[in-house]
Amino acid sequence: MPDTPRFSPVNVVSVGEATMLFVSGITAGTAAPYDTEAQTQIVFDKIRALLQSHGADCHDIRKITVFLTDIREYAQFSQVRNQVFADMELPPASSAVEARLGSPSVRVEIEAIAVRRNV
Repeated sequence: MPDTPRFSPVNVVSVGEATMLFVSGITAGTAAPYDTEAQTQIVFDKIRALLQSHGADCHDIRKITVFLTDIREYAQFSQVRNQVFADMELPPASSAVEARLGSPSVRVEIEAIAVRRNV
C-alpha cells in the first residue's frame, strides 16, 4: 500500500457553546489555470460547501490564511474576498503569503477557521 498522506479537509472541534471548524488548505485544482480571480471564487465556493456540510457558512469564518503563487496577484484575490465577506459587519482576520504551490497553474490556496454557536 502506498504511503498516502492522511488529513481531513475540515476538522471539527466542539468547545463549550461553540464549534470550531478548521478547514485545510483548499485549491481550485485544475480549474481555471493561471486565473487568480476565478480560482479564488472556486476556492471560496468549496470552503462554503465544506462549512455548510457541518452546519456553518462563510459568515462563521473568523480567520483565513491565503497562499499566493505570486503576491503581485493579491489585488485579484482581495477583490473576490471582499465580495465574499461584503455583508459582514466584522470580516475575518486575513493573512497572505507568497508560496510555491503544487503546480504553477495553481495560483491560490486558502485555509480557514470558522466558529459557529451550538444551538
